[in-house]
Amino acid sequence: MSKRIVGILAILLFFAPFASSTALAVGDGFHITVDNSRADRLDLNNDGDSDTIRVVYLLNTTSHYAEVAVQVDVEHAGMTLTFWDNTTFNRTTPYFSSQDVEAWGDGSYSVRMKVWDTESNMIVHSEEFGDFDLMASLTQPYLRLDLEASGTIFLGDDCIIERVFLDEVGERYDAIGTISLTGTPWIAPNDLSDIDCSNWPANDYHLVMFYRNLLGFSTETELHFTIHTLPPPIFTLNVTGDNDDVGSECVIAIEPSIGTTMALMSVQWDITDPRGETLDAPGFTTVDCRLWQVGLSKVRVTVTSSEGQSTMGAFNLVRLPPQSGASSEVLEAAGPVNMWPDRSLGEEYEPTPFMGNSELTAQAIVALIGLVVAILLGVICGVLWNRRTSEEMVTYGEASSMEIEPDTEGLPSYVDPTGVHWRQHPEGNVDWFDTVSGQWVSYQDED
Repeated sequence: MSKRIVGILAILLFFAPFASSTALAVGDGFHITVDNSRADRLDLNNDGDSDTIRVVYLLNTTSHYAEVAVQVDVEHAGMTLTFWDNTTFNRTTPYFSSQDVEAWGDGSYSVRMKVWDTESNMIVHSEEFGDFDLMASLTQPYLRLDLEASGTIFLGDDCIIERVFLDEVGERYDAIGTISLTGTPWIAPNDLSDIDCSNWPANDYHLVMFYRNLLGFSTETELHFTIHTLPPPIFTLNVTGDNDDVGSECVIAIEPSIGTTMALMSVQWDITDPRGETLDAPGFTTVDCRLWQVGLSKVRVTVTSSEGQSTMGAFNLVRLPPQSGASSEVLEAAGPVNMWPDRSLGEEYEPTPFMGNSELTAQAIVALIGLVVAILLGVICGVLWNRRTSEEMVTYGEASSMEIEPDTEGLPSYVDPTGVHWRQHPEGNVDWFDTVSGQWVSYQDED
């Protein structure tokens, strides 16, 4: 034989084992057969509508050992779910099994089956079962956010967000996915527990909850709500002890109106005592005024919300001098005695004479009043007399006396019948006006 023929034979002998083993592997896959298979519609919940597809198959083998995987593909509304059944069996014991596929939506389902020899990774059987109309028995993923709060939410109001979740498809096929939540001011727990939003800041909120399971089903839900800024604080001052004695009960209390929560407010007192000094007071909702000084104290209080909105209240509190026999603590707190106002004695009041009770003082007052009356009468009479005799008086100095009107400097004065001007000092002494010298001359009574 030629060298060329010998070389070809050598190459064939070298690759012969590989070719025989490959042919064996290809042919070995067919030792697995599908003796029987079908797909049936079932009504598992007995409501009269088919809701499940059951794929039944009987596998056999001519080998003493076989590894097989059954693949069932179910397509509905553009989504395909694949279910696997992996097993081993031998020729003495054929393998019989089934797979139930519950519908996750209403409509037509297309069903296919493939059988794999997992040793050779070859498909040994493929079958189309056709289309089946089913009604859904499993609920697709479902999310909902429920807000438990009043119609208008203000800062600090009760506020709960409930998260509702359902995924029967994921539970049925062990394909539960992950839930995510966005839009909260702080990180919310990953579980489905309720969310407390009563301590959230005032703002407009847009919450989005998203879910996708391992089969590819996904859904999301949204929630919009607003937490409003609190209105300015509204309150009144409830005062006990105004116009009462120092040492008696006295309280100034802030009484909030509906909608004003004092726990969320800051309080600042501005108090000025009767002497104009500032009185320190803690930022509580009540102030004890039992031991404030006698007199009028100006009370101002400012209540401010966490948003900076404030309201001022004011009250002028009067405290009266303590009763006799008061304790040293009360007397000390009441302030200087010389600054106390007089206390009204009510029905026990007895008027005190203007100038005291002495008889001498009373006589002096009567005499003074009489003198004033006499001077007034003299002035009136002098004026009347001067009018009656003005035409008859033609004496030396008449022209000058009529021309000169003496200045009495505000003192009581009158003109006597002879035309002489007189004035009287508060001490009682009198002056007469000298028309010649044009001066007032002190009158000296000569004994």
